[in-house]
Amino acid sequence: MRISCRLLVVALIFLASTAQAQVDPRFTKVLGSNAPGSGDQLLPRYAGSFILAQTRKDFDELALPLGKAIGASYNSDTDKLRYEKTQTVEGRLTRTVYVVPPGRSTLEVLRNYTNELEAKGAKTLFQCSKAECGEEFHKLHGAPRALKPEGTAYDRERRDLTRNVLEYVDPNADQRLWVGQFTPPNGGDAYVSIYVATQTGGSNGDVSEALKGRVLVMLDVLETKAMQTNLAFVSAEQIGGALGKDGRVALYGILFDFDKADIKPESDKQLAEMANLLKSSAGLKVFIVGHTDNKGTLAYNTDLSQRRADAVAKALATRFGIAADRLVSKGVGPLSPLAPNDTEDGQAKNRRVELVRQ
Repeated sequence: MRISCRLLVVALIFLASTAQAQVDPRFTKVLGSNAPGSGDQLLPRYAGSFILAQTRKDFDELALPLGKAIGASYNSDTDKLRYEKTQTVEGRLTRTVYVVPPGRSTLEVLRNYTNELEAKGAKTLFQCSKAECGEEFHKLHGAPRALKPEGTAYDRERRDLTRNVLEYVDPNADQRLWVGQFTPPNGGDAYVSIYVATQTGGSNGDVSEALKGRVLVMLDVLETKAMQTNLAFVSAEQIGGALGKDGRVALYGILFDFDKADIKPESDKQLAEMANLLKSSAGLKVFIVGHTDNKGTLAYNTDLSQRRADAVAKALATRFGIAADRLVSKGVGPLSPLAPNDTEDGQAKNRRVELVRQ
């Protein structure tokens, strides 16, 4: 009887530990699917990986670490952390966080990326691994750069995972960084920063349990050629001329952050010209049509383009005094491209707002 009780206790302990280690299926589903609207940029992903989160900026700057982390110790303020050397570059910036299949090492994953890049003629600017990256390097490079998405594009589980993705890393055991430069097929320069680390868990319950032991890749790709896209400005006179001639005009001066429908402040000049035309042509009514590239699903892109078209119509009505009954907004996603979507330039041309004469 005493032996049976002992066996029962052991069995209960085993069952409790198994239940504790079991990953919440909601998080398992997220880790096995790609983020809405995401896609690989210039480089193929490691086989079997999924995109946990991604942001794209048509024009931004990226500080490339060209030296280890310095300026901190376990007894000092981590705000003093800095790179020993950096290079800042500007252009179209895409930041992607990948979740690698279980059982892979950071070395294997990074070597796959660098082999691909070296085949493209890439030049290594800096690389480091484990402790040689500098004390608390992940607190400088990993956690602050990890994406923290907001809004409704990502569900709650994906947002929770993304916010914690690089918070817990053992820098002395398993982190690797490679920074380099190469020339993509469409010209210009491309700069790449690849940070690979193993998540050690943490204290965030189901979120930490889901990420524990997973190899994560934070891939930054900056294309310098892209800085010239989406900078076109169309005057009220030009808009009116295009509507009279073609019945429609494509506008690239209305800008949005990736995955969002909030109009960026630098769009004000273009909005003002649209309003000037409508005010000077009292009888003119227009459709405001949102367009996207083909990255992501049709349903996702259609919804995003509708929200963006709605935002433009709302801005013209509330901020510039255009009667709402003169504006009809519609999102068509990728259904009316102006160029093939198999190049970055083509995708940039397809991401636009159009005015169409009613």
